[in-house]
Amino acid sequence: MMSRSCLWVCGVAVALGACNKKPAPAAQPAETAPTVVTVTATDFAFAAPDTVPAGLVTMRLVDAGKEVHQVVVMRLDSGKTMADLSTMMTNPNAPIPAWLAFPIGVSVIAPGDSGNATALLTPGHYAMACFVSSPDGKSHVEKGMVRPFEVITSASAPAPEPASDVTITEKDYDFVISAPITAGTHTIRVENAGPQLHEVAVSMLAPGKTAADLQAYILGGMKGAPPGKPIGGVTGPDVGGHETFTATFAPGNYVLLCLVPDKTDGKPHVMHGMVKQFTVS
Repeated sequence: MMSRSCLWVCGVAVALGACNKKPAPAAQPAETAPTVVTVTATDFAFAAPDTVPAGLVTMRLVDAGKEVHQVVVMRLDSGKTMADLSTMMTNPNAPIPAWLAFPIGVSVIAPGDSGNATALLTPGHYAMACFVSSPDGKSHVEKGMVRPFEVITSASAPAPEPASDVTITEKDYDFVISAPITAGTHTIRVENAGPQLHEVAVSMLAPGKTAADLQAYILGGMKGAPPGKPIGGVTGPDVGGHETFTATFAPGNYVLLCLVPDKTDGKPHVMHGMVKQFTVS
């Protein structure tokens, strides 16, 4: 029979052994991803969710129509409503009011294509709209291409922002590209250095065409064969803000444009020289 002293020694040994065991590693939290919101554009309406959780959001625009489309996202602040927005949009030359914010948006894409933009959205009342004009001269907004939605509070931690390899800085009236854009897929960060709202609309030029040809085509009402194909980009962001988009570039000549109306004279920024041609090789 084992003595009490032996039992005590054995018990201590077992306890010490248990204490020397390394604790199991704590489970690492799963990395969160942006909420993906698919917006389908037709001629002339949006199909999209009525609510979106706050946080990092990737908006994916799909053009299922026969015309080119964009999705400009606006947050309505200061207690303003869709009625206020509708009144404001009846005047195409009206200055952009301070109660509208532009945190995210996908610039113009061609029928059958898709584009994307990623940015942080805060809770509030929002609307999406397409301001592109049809060949008949009427804007898609005039044809009813506006849709309200809500961004609601979310308990989830915001996802980390996507890593970018190129930065485009918007300013009056220029685009600064941080590095040459090469053939392949790039995630591009867009920063608005102000002093007013801008956009990055990307188009691939047709062979033999130039930025001046595309500028004349857009300002002339987009009639006839286009001198380039829009491949996306972003609308906005607000001054001091940023968003990202991912696009695949084939070798060729490209143009960046900004068609946001100027806060001083109402003319699109492209008429102030905010256009840049670059080559992808």
